[in-house]
Amino acid sequence: MKILLVSSGSGSRGGGEIFLDYLGKGLVERGHEVLMWIPAHPRMNELAGRVARFARVIRADYRSVYDYKTRTIATALNRRTSHRIAQQWRELRPDVIHLNKQNLEDGLDLLRAADQSAVASVCTIHLTQTARYLGARMARLRDWIARGALKGYAGIFVAVQETRRAALQQFVDGKTNTRSILNGVPIPNLRDVSLIRSAKRRELNIGDADLLVLGVGRLVEQKRPDLFLKIASEIHRRLPASKFLWIGDGNFAPRWDEWVERAGLRTVISRVGWQSDVSSFLFAGDLLLHVARYEGLPLAVAEAMVARLPCAVTQDLAQEIPLLNENNVFFVDDWPRLLNRLQDRATLTAIATEGRELAEREFSLEKMAESYERVYVEAAKK
Repeated sequence: MKILLVSSGSGSRGGGEIFLDYLGKGLVERGHEVLMWIPAHPRMNELAGRVARFARVIRADYRSVYDYKTRTIATALNRRTSHRIAQQWRELRPDVIHLNKQNLEDGLDLLRAADQSAVASVCTIHLTQTARYLGARMARLRDWIARGALKGYAGIFVAVQETRRAALQQFVDGKTNTRSILNGVPIPNLRDVSLIRSAKRRELNIGDADLLVLGVGRLVEQKRPDLFLKIASEIHRRLPASKFLWIGDGNFAPRWDEWVERAGLRTVISRVGWQSDVSSFLFAGDLLLHVARYEGLPLAVAEAMVARLPCAVTQDLAQEIPLLNENNVFFVDDWPRLLNRLQDRATLTAIATEGRELAEREFSLEKMAESYERVYVEAAKK
């Protein structure tokens, strides 16, 4: 098939855009032709550069919802933009258009364009939490606009796990065609992990006896880096050989540095910027601490699991994703038990092993690409 993957233009470093990179590569490996439609805004340059290795990239004159002060109000009115984009997509002659949306309200004009193009289409939505839930300004109006646009869409919606699919179905009053497909990530070969681990730990000045705890993601409030810092200081107080490293950039960085300086933990808690490949860090770590406020299906957790890095997550995330349980993750909500289990290398190994097996079974790139392939065929037959 000839598949047009469409970015809504949120940025190059979020999980939703990394998903496009992974999915596109997986589809090409399965023999499909992939075109990647990406807004021309400079924040999308990194993504465009990455996907050019396997896809034909089209940089488009498109203003994302994130660049309008009025957000969905603007995209609800720009029908001329939708008409222009629909014409462009028709000229590319894809078999299927696949839109990638971060949340309920972005890319509503792109949904309209997909319908106007008369090409079969699919739309993935990563976060199905409402504007009201997220505490956004003018939340009721924004949700009303988004609901109307989503209910009018003729294609198939895909959520990244079943809880998010059910929330989407409820948001649109059960009147839309929805599926759930788990996010997938590449499965690395673990043959040379010990060598990579040793080299990376030396580079980071982490001793063999140290417990290295990682945080991975944008350094923004949604990921709750303040909670990561609080937990890190408490773990270090109980386990003095522990060290902590956050991988990622964001607007929380100044407050992070101030907190670490004030707590006198500069030799214990550190951060590095955005990394296009985090695998060597994951191999070097002993635990991923993931405490985000809300998620779809976090790629950081899936990538840690395939790297055989045990994960500590919240009970809230496990309720969202029932595949996660005490056999394959730690829970940060139960402090005494978490601290005891972190001191037991056999338990760390067991959780890592179960996590890897779960990821190979449920979070593989191959399984994700195959699942989308089936949805594309279904959409094309409608």
